Amino acid sequence: MEENTRYRHGWVLYYDGDCGFCTRAVCWLSGIDLFGQITWTPFQGLKEPPHDLCWDDLDRAAYLDTGQGRLYEGYYAFRKLALRLIPLLPLAPILWLPGMGFAGGAVCRWVARNRYRPSRCQIPTLKSER
Repeated sequence: MEENTRYRHGWVLYYDGDCGFCTRAVCWLSGIDLFGQITWTPFQGLKEPPHDLCWDDLDRAAYLDTGQGRLYEGYYAFRKLALRLIPLLPLAPILWLPGMGFAGGAVCRWVARNRYRPSRCQIPTLKSER
């Protein structure tokens, strides 16, 4: 995708399209993207990783590219999305409280590491639907 075309539609969030949890979260988030400002992109559909990332990075966490030369990972991506997605805007001040980056980052890393573990409320992945 050409750089200029890519950012004309807003920010790009790269996520794991083979993860049921990630896919469900993106489905919910895209539903509250009232103005279609975010391009929701499963990294498995990319021909090559976005700049400054490798495939392992994308497998480890979601990344938000705002088109300004910086990528936001996991919690920090969600925190930026809270500024762009109107229904999440009331959460934004809480997400910037001192210590929230540390706590939120730790929670996001734990969720990412455990997203494929079976649980009572397991969500099927795209791999199992093929």
